[in-house]
Amino acid sequence: MDVQLNKGKLVPILEMMGYNTIPGTDVWKKASEDLDDYVFWGVDFKKNEIFKWVEDHREYDVPEDPVFTELKILVENSNDQSGEPQANEPVTDQSTEDCQEGSTSEQNASPSYENSDSPDEKTSQILDLIHGYVGNDVLEVFGDTGSGKSKFALTVAKEAIATGKKVFYLDTERNLTEADIAGLKGCEYKYTPVIEEIDSICQKLPAADVVIVDSIGFPILTSYARLSVKQKGDALLKLIAIFGDLKNWAYKNNGIVVVTNQPESEFNKAPNHVLRPFGDKSQFAAKEIWKTEIVERKPAHTNIRISAFRSRSVGHRTKIANMKISSSGVELA
Repeated sequence: MDVQLNKGKLVPILEMMGYNTIPGTDVWKKASEDLDDYVFWGVDFKKNEIFKWVEDHREYDVPEDPVFTELKILVENSNDQSGEPQANEPVTDQSTEDCQEGSTSEQNASPSYENSDSPDEKTSQILDLIHGYVGNDVLEVFGDTGSGKSKFALTVAKEAIATGKKVFYLDTERNLTEADIAGLKGCEYKYTPVIEEIDSICQKLPAADVVIVDSIGFPILTSYARLSVKQKGDALLKLIAIFGDLKNWAYKNNGIVVVTNQPESEFNKAPNHVLRPFGDKSQFAAKEIWKTEIVERKPAHTNIRISAFRSRSVGHRTKIANMKISSSGVELA
């Protein structure tokens, strides 16, 4: 192929996307989710090839295959859209965060907030949980409408404020009521549904401990159907740039960023396609991606499951926490 495969940049992304190495080789592959198909997609770093394995041979030109197309775009854009630090970006020391990849959440999650010598220092259950997984980085939380994303974000903000931390809350959907906003005393709150304003704000975020963007995909989704193909591409690139700004802010300010998002559209997807967060390659900028799902809805309360969608610490679908939403508030367990 014309593009030289960059193993150092591609391997971490391939791992996030569910690819595994074949022992003793330089090949990374992902099998079809249909167990009746003997099909997998692969990257061969030794031969500098990307391919689709069908029955007993490799195929190198499969334009109608969405998985192969995604892999091809990823390889072509790996030099500038991999989600990895570029040459002119600050590089964080992730040795303590990434070295335990594959361990259990209890082993990997070691929140610095909990390890204070002062018994009077307040701690936040949710911030402890988040920091144990992402450190000073970006957490993306996505899920269907009404699955508790904004309630989660609001609870993060309230607990952070209660522990004396500075919070900046960017609301793009009017998800918060006047009562919610009034309860965020000490928090800098901003509402705008305009993507250009969101982009500008994220380039000039204030000094804080926690930044919340609720949500990042909605402003684009509301106009996406009306955009031309070029405009759609520009919008996605802007989304990637916003994620990059948030990641840089977290690094420079030793802070946590929580971003909520919607799933991508089901339109024109294969029956077995797993819906990801909206935004194409922007998902690679988040250190962790969690998914919210309703498991029980009753008149008195709603139970939400928060699970790992893409994690460096635990497997796909591993439970992160249960969240109970009722008239008395939000409980996390």
